[in-house]
Amino acid sequence: MDNKSGKRDIRLKRFVRASQLVGLASGVAAAGLLAQRYRRPRDVRWFDHAHTLPHSMSSSFRVIDGIRIHYQEKHTTSKESKEISNKETIILLHGFCSSNYTWKDCYNSFVAAGYRVIAPDLKGFGFSEKPSDSKYSALDQVDLVVGLMESLKIDNATFVGNSYGGAISLACAIKYPERVNRLVLLNAAHTDGAIPNFFRRTARAAELYGPTLFGSKTLIKLVMNNMYHNKSLITEERYEAYHRPVRSAACQTAAFNTLRQWNLGWMRDKLKFIKHPTLVIWGEQDWLIPVSLGAKLHLQIDSSEFVVIPECGHLPQEERPEDTCSFIVDFCKRSQKLHHKRLIS
Repeated sequence: MDNKSGKRDIRLKRFVRASQLVGLASGVAAAGLLAQRYRRPRDVRWFDHAHTLPHSMSSSFRVIDGIRIHYQEKHTTSKESKEISNKETIILLHGFCSSNYTWKDCYNSFVAAGYRVIAPDLKGFGFSEKPSDSKYSALDQVDLVVGLMESLKIDNATFVGNSYGGAISLACAIKYPERVNRLVLLNAAHTDGAIPNFFRRTARAAELYGPTLFGSKTLIKLVMNNMYHNKSLITEERYEAYHRPVRSAACQTAAFNTLRQWNLGWMRDKLKFIKHPTLVIWGEQDWLIPVSLGAKLHLQIDSSEFVVIPECGHLPQEERPEDTCSFIVDFCKRSQKLHHKRLIS
C-alpha cells in the first residue's frame, strides 16, 4: 500500500508541476498578446508616409457622412475643355485589407486614354477613417462611394473593382444602377465563399489574436506569396504598403467588423438583372477565387465579356498592369461607341 501511495504522490506532484508549467506558459502567452495589443499603432497617418507614397500629390480627403475618406484623383485638362466634370470617370475600388496603392500602376494608362480617375481608400482601410461601428457591409461601402461621387459632382462612372472592391461595384450596380455606366470586375468577390465560413464565424474570437496575425511579417508575406503568381513582385516596398495599415489597431478592428458583416449571398439572384456593359477579368492562377467562379459570374451577367490572363494571380492590376489596363480601356471605348450609335439611331 505504501508503495502504491508513494507512486500516486509522485504522479500527483508531476501533474501539479505540469499544470503549473501550462499555467505559466498560458500566462506568458496572454502577456505577450496584451503587449502586442498595446504596442500597435492606433492608426496609420497619411502625412507620416506621404514622402514615400506613390502619387501622393494626387491625394485628397473628404468627409462623407461623417467619415473622412482618403482618395487619389488623376486627370488631364485640355486647352479646349477645362471642365474636369465633363470627363468620363473611372472609379477604382480595392479589395479587403488593401488600399488604393493596388492601382498605382494603372492611373497613367487611364488618364492617357482621356479619363478622370478616382481611387478611394474604402472606409476602414488605407488612410481613410476607421470608426469602430457596425457599418462595414458591402452596401454600407456603396453608400460612402456614392456619397463621394456626389461630393465630387460625378453623376455616373465606370466602376472597376478588384476582389471585395468587385463586390462593392456589383452592389452599386444593383442598388444605384443610374450611377454606373459600365462594370469591370477583376477577380471579383461575389459569393460568401470568397471568405471561408470558418473565418466569418470565428471573427470575434480571432480579434483577440489580431495583433499576432496582422503583426506577423511571416504571415503577411505568406498571404502575399499566395496572392501573386509572379513572386518577384513581392518587393519590400509592396510588402510594406500592405503591412503598414493592417498592423494598426483601427484597421484590425475594421477588418474584423467587415468579416462579421460579410454577406454577399443576396447578390446571387440579383446578378441576372444587371444590364450594364460588363467586363470580367480573371487571373488564371488565383488561389483565393478560382477562375471557374469567374466563368460562372460571366455567365450570370447578360452580355458580359470574359478575359482570362495567364500566369497571373488574384491581382491582375498589379501583376499585369499593362495588359489589364489595355483590356479595360479597349472595353470602355468600344462600349462608348456603341452607346453613341444607339443615341444617334
